[in-house]
Amino acid sequence: MKVRIKTPNNEPLNYETPGACAFDFKCSEQITINPGEYALVETWTVVETPVWFVLLTAPRSSTFKKFWLIQVNSCGIIDQDYCGDNDTVKFPFMNLRKEPVTLNVGERIWQWMFVKIEKPEIEVVETMWNKERWGFWTTWYN
Repeated sequence: MKVRIKTPNNEPLNYETPGACAFDFKCSEQITINPGEYALVETWTVVETPVWFVLLTAPRSSTFKKFWLIQVNSCGIIDQDYCGDNDTVKFPFMNLRKEPVTLNVGERIWQWMFVKIEKPEIEVVETMWNKERWGFWTTWYN
């Protein structure tokens, strides 16, 4: 599978280790996020997601430990048609610290991976004809 990307300074994106399943994104500009504030962190990277794939984004496992930042939408979904020259990948983070957090250029705090998708044929029905499970989390409590 070939993927076309446009990055600042034409830098390639690489897997950090042979066993890595996701690429790390880097900050493209220094940004300070104040306590309790939300900010879109810019990568200045455009990705042309291949047909039948989605680009999923999520914070690196060390992001919260190091910076106390959470990605406010839990994970990001980059659709196949979000790939124009100005369709850059941005990450929405909120600072949970009691002091400002500064991210420097080149800081690796999020990651992305391609996941194969299928679009189902959806059938609307009046009943599911399945055994009732008696509500949310009932299998966990039983």
